[in-house]
Amino acid sequence: MNLDFFIRVDAWLSALVLAFLMILGWMLGSQLRVWRGTPVTPRSTRIEDGGLALFGLLLAFCFSGATSRYEARKGLLLDDSIAIGELATVSAALEEPERSELRNEVVTYVRQRLVFGPMRLDDPRMPQVVAQGTESQARMLTIIRHAIASKNTPSIHTPLLNAYNGLLTAHDKRLYGVRNQVNGGIVVMLVLFGVFTTFTMGRLHDQQGRSITGLLRIGSYVGLVALVFYIIIDLEQPRRGLVLVSQAPMQDLLSSLTGDGRPVIPSASTPEQPTR
Repeated sequence: MNLDFFIRVDAWLSALVLAFLMILGWMLGSQLRVWRGTPVTPRSTRIEDGGLALFGLLLAFCFSGATSRYEARKGLLLDDSIAIGELATVSAALEEPERSELRNEVVTYVRQRLVFGPMRLDDPRMPQVVAQGTESQARMLTIIRHAIASKNTPSIHTPLLNAYNGLLTAHDKRLYGVRNQVNGGIVVMLVLFGVFTTFTMGRLHDQQGRSITGLLRIGSYVGLVALVFYIIIDLEQPRRGLVLVSQAPMQDLLSSLTGDGRPVIPSASTPEQPTR
C-alpha cells in the first residue's frame, strides 16, 4: 500500500478506513481466546499499556503538527497578499504609461492567485495555473525594466525592485508551503497503533462478549478516534474538505485595487475563477 494513501484520498474516506481497521482489530482480539481455547481473560502487560500511551502521544503529535501547518498556510496567504499590495502601492508613484500598465498586470496577477488559492493540488489544471502566474510575473518585470530604462520616477526604482522581489519570495513560499504535509509513514504508523489498541481492547477487556455495552464501548472509542483522525487529515488537505484556508485577504486586495472606479484591462491569459 502506498504510504501516502491516507493523505491522497478524501479525509472522510481515510477516517472510514481507519474505523473499519480498528473494528476489525477488535474483532480479531475478541476471538483470539476462542481460537486458543482459553476462556480466561488475560491480564494487561506493560506492552499493551505502553502501546496505548504511545498511540495517544502520536495522535496528539499529528494533530498538533496538522494545526501548525494549517496556520502556516494562512500566514503564507496573508504574506502573499501583503507583498502584492506593496508592489501595487509603490507602482502607484510611477508616471504614465507604466503606472497603469503595472497596475493592470497586478490586478491580473491577483485574479490568478484567487484561482490558485482554492484549487486542489492534484487538479490537472494546477501546472497551467502555476505557469500563468509565472508569466504574469515576467510581464511585470518587463514593465519595471522599461520604467527603469526610461527613467520613469528614478527615486522609486529601488523600492520598486524590492517590492517585486518580495512578491516573488512570497509566491515561492506559498507554492511550496501548500505542499507541506505530514509524512505518509507517520500516518500509517498512527493507523497501526490505532488497530493495536482495539486489538488489545478486544483481547483484554471483552469480558461481556458481544453484549450491547461492549459494542457501545468499542463503538464510542473508534468513533472518537476516527473523528480526530478525520480532522487531522482534513487539516493536512488545504484545498478540500471542511477546513479550508480563507481567501479573504486576497479578495479584499482585489476589491481595493478595482473598487475605485478606474478601468482595469485584464490580460488575455487571465484564467477564469472557477465556481465552488
